Amino acid sequence: MLITTSRAAEAAAGAPPAPLSPPLISPSSASGRPGTSGTELNLRTDRQKAQTSYQRAAEAEQAYRAKRRATYARKDFNAAKAHFAAAGVSIREGGKCVWSAVRAGPAVIKEKQVKMREQGKARKRENAEAKKKKWEEKAKKSHESSSSTEVAPAEATPAA
Repeated sequence: MLITTSRAAEAAAGAPPAPLSPPLISPSSASGRPGTSGTELNLRTDRQKAQTSYQRAAEAEQAYRAKRRATYARKDFNAAKAHFAAAGVSIREGGKCVWSAVRAGPAVIKEKQVKMREQGKARKRENAEAKKKKWEEKAKKSHESSSSTEVAPAEATPAA
């Protein structure tokens, strides 16, 4: 008959507990190095430490980049704000100038009309003077030709 007992049953029965048997493979050998499971644990903890430090470094790098980009973005935003403020002032002044030019538009048109009229009158005057001069030259030529024909017959006739 096979008797199986557990420590809890023995403790409950009042029997003294049996001494624990020594482990078959000791965690540390005679050289003082940890056993296989200790090495594995050390490697695992080293990897976890490296992983967490890498994650912290990556987060710090991302935070630094975000801070740097935010600084440049703030600087660019302030520059844009200043440019738009200046542009707003300039566009208001330009709008005022355009409005005054539009309001003064009829005066500009009238000035051009007056100038065109004066130029037209000057052209007419010049044309009239040119025609008058031409008629005078024609009249002078015809007067000279008529006087030369009258003078010629008188010379041809002998004086008595």
